[in-house]
Amino acid sequence: MAVIGNNSAMNQIRCGQIGKYGPERGGVGNKLGDVDFEKFAECFGGWGIAVREPGQIRPAFEKARERVAGGQCAIVNIWVDINEYAPGTKAQTMYK
Repeated sequence: MAVIGNNSAMNQIRCGQIGKYGPERGGVGNKLGDVDFEKFAECFGGWGIAVREPGQIRPAFEKARERVAGGQCAIVNIWVDINEYAPGTKAQTMYK
């Protein structure tokens, strides 16, 4: 089972670039676009699901565990806000 926090960007890089160059120039070259990663499981005979609401997380994990127990791979693609950053990302010093 793979779990993806999908923000459609390389946010660690994006956060640093925005901090150094401002929002007008900080988003250059680090946005990925919306990728439906859950569909990759289907390529391998597996099962995938997109999660867009917090209340969908537990049921998606339970279903994914059932699929894995049955011998399939599973991908849970959890869409997250592009403007939220992990604490470690906010504390980075690479661009300072």
